[in-house]
Amino acid sequence: MNKDRILTVEQIRTCEKRSVELGVSAAQLMDRAGERLAAHVIAQVRDKVKEGEARVVIMVGKGNNGGDGMVAANHLLRSGINTRVVMCCDKPSSEISKAAFEKLNKDVEVLWYDGDTTQPWAKAISDSHIVVDCIFGTGFKGEIERDLQPLFIHLNTYASSVIACDIPSGVDARSGQAGVLAVTADVTVTMHARKVGMLLSPAKYFCGKVYVEDIGIPEAACTGDPIMENEIYAKAGDLSDLEVGKKFLTSRKPWAHKGSFGKLVCVCGSDSYIGAAGLSVTAALRMGVGLVELCSTANVINALAGGMYECTYSAMAADEKGFMTSANASVILDKLTDAKALLIGCGLGHTPETEKLVAELVEKSPVPVIIDADGINSLVPNIDVLLKKQSTVILTPHPGELATLCGVTTNEVLEDRLNYTFDISKKYGVTVVSKSSETIVCCANRTEIVKAGNTALSKGGSGDMLAGMIASLTAQTKRSSLINCILACLVLGRAVERMSEKRSEHGILARDILCYLPVFLKHLETGENTSP
Repeated sequence: MNKDRILTVEQIRTCEKRSVELGVSAAQLMDRAGERLAAHVIAQVRDKVKEGEARVVIMVGKGNNGGDGMVAANHLLRSGINTRVVMCCDKPSSEISKAAFEKLNKDVEVLWYDGDTTQPWAKAISDSHIVVDCIFGTGFKGEIERDLQPLFIHLNTYASSVIACDIPSGVDARSGQAGVLAVTADVTVTMHARKVGMLLSPAKYFCGKVYVEDIGIPEAACTGDPIMENEIYAKAGDLSDLEVGKKFLTSRKPWAHKGSFGKLVCVCGSDSYIGAAGLSVTAALRMGVGLVELCSTANVINALAGGMYECTYSAMAADEKGFMTSANASVILDKLTDAKALLIGCGLGHTPETEKLVAELVEKSPVPVIIDADGINSLVPNIDVLLKKQSTVILTPHPGELATLCGVTTNEVLEDRLNYTFDISKKYGVTVVSKSSETIVCCANRTEIVKAGNTALSKGGSGDMLAGMIASLTAQTKRSSLINCILACLVLGRAVERMSEKRSEHGILARDILCYLPVFLKHLETGENTSP
């Protein structure tokens, strides 16, 4: 068992299915899951209650999650703990959960949920030291059914401590969404591996402390099937700031010059979106790239040049509304002869001409291309041009842009953001940085969930900064696009977290973050406790 690896719902089901094929039965997996769940309950009880006085109630659903709970009930009873079971969804429905019910020790009191909070099931919840949630498992999606709502309201109101089996009931293990009445657990004991949804918002706030338990799934069951090829981790978020600095930040030799740190060409901005170009270029410079050339409209350049002295400018042909035209493609491609990366988007706008411009640049660029915002929207009508690319391409969509890339609705993306991200990455051979409260970075068969940042980034300009930082790192180093994207996400997110120690998330602006960035990079490099 690899405790670092995170699995999708489909992957964990595949592991369980192949486990059976390899000789470990579903009943054996349930027995082990129930045993490990009981061990955590016993440990919690010993911390909270005098020996012999503990009262535990296990809320049991009709599926295999409920079966795990009934197995746990037998272990708890043998340990001398007063244990009751509440059947929440009538009788068990799966074969192995029916078998677990038949094997339930007769000394375990069984109560039946009926929707009436004056009945014994409700008193069992309020009287118990620990409530064990085994109602729903990883298959849950949507909202709690109407007839179960009194149960969930009562549980969330009166339970003194909750341990969830595998995942809190009402939480979607696939999307990270949570029903309005989802169980808020103090501890979640999850089997074999963490599930993707547990690391995403809002679900992660319902899980409490998460423990991963080995239930005997053979290692061979986790390989060999195509569905297992996407290896998902969230390891970068566990690194300290100093570890991030030592592991990822490139040292700067004393004799280095601006050419040593690469040149970045930015095709950004339009008369309607001037600020986006300025933010992305400034972020790139703050992240350490040696040279930046901004290719934009004359009005954008005139607006920015008076306060942004560190980059060079090239005025591009524009239409009557101030958006760049496809006639600029050959000029921009000529500028890439001495460049190391190309950033497209960040205020570009979306017109038929930007569609042609983006398609030609993506197809013919000899250097890695980072595409953000309207660069993505302009790419979509000619998205198959990605199959003709000559270099690495990095896409940085928010959920709406990812939906456009995939040809689905934003709600559909939010229901399964990881798989949509992985599908685009695999289909077109690109790195995808799927932005949200947690960022999902997919490259080839490796995915990293990056947990950094807060609502200070829930403002216009944050995506422009991130795109500029990724482009800057791409121009400076020969590291993989996966590493550069993870690093940029970590630096931006953690810088904001540190700023928020002394400033309100309400009031932090993109320009504040850009000013603080060199100070935060110094903190990463040296470990010094620099003040925001």
